[in-house]
Amino acid sequence: MALLRETYYLYLRNLKIWVGQPWAVVSSVLGSAFVFLFFGAPLGQVTQLPLFPTGDYNAYLTGMVLVMTVVFSGSDMAFAVLTDILSGYFDKLLLAPIHRLAILFGTLLVGGTRALIQVVIIVLLALALGVSFKTGVVGILAAIVIATVFGIAWTCLGLIIALKTKSAQVTQSSWLLFMPLAFLTTAFMPKEYLSGWFKVAVTFNPVDYVVVAVRAIVIQGWAWEVILPGLYVLAVMTAVLTAGATWVYRRATA
Repeated sequence: MALLRETYYLYLRNLKIWVGQPWAVVSSVLGSAFVFLFFGAPLGQVTQLPLFPTGDYNAYLTGMVLVMTVVFSGSDMAFAVLTDILSGYFDKLLLAPIHRLAILFGTLLVGGTRALIQVVIIVLLALALGVSFKTGVVGILAAIVIATVFGIAWTCLGLIIALKTKSAQVTQSSWLLFMPLAFLTTAFMPKEYLSGWFKVAVTFNPVDYVVVAVRAIVIQGWAWEVILPGLYVLAVMTAVLTAGATWVYRRATA
């Protein structure tokens, strides 16, 4: 019970810091929201290609935008943790009479909350643009849960980078590591229309499986043959990154 109580208070502290910076809340979804504006209308005609899975290009983009939003938030959480380390606040927490895992769990919960808020905003924007989820309300909730869990996984990756490097330059630039994983996907075109090295890279990119799963929920319905591989990849990715973040955290605070 003590661990839960300590985690709760640290979670509230970190959440208040984030919410207390309105621009941080807005900027976290602004870039992803612009994807609808910059690509939705200009590329809308590609839906006329043979066998394109939907007639609404914004609906096709929705899965990618949801995932991209939480991918880039991983670097933001990493920098927040590094700020605590460089300011000395992290050391004060380690000296406090609290369970050290409460510090880690409090950070991960904030990462999940951030992802949840960001994803809900993107879903509302998609609905405002006329995107219709084939799976209805249940599908909307499922997409939100999947993207939120994915956000927690990427928060773990951000923590690993911050704790291993303890470098402001590296941590602040860590979003560059996320860009290839976000864009080497079937974000803009189905895999059938890709070719060469790009198609190979997409095949081995775990992020694409999650994108495809969310997209299926939006434009296809409960196509489990497409959704389940994405869920499996998400489960493995989350487990591995959570274990990795915990291991790095224990070594950094030993």
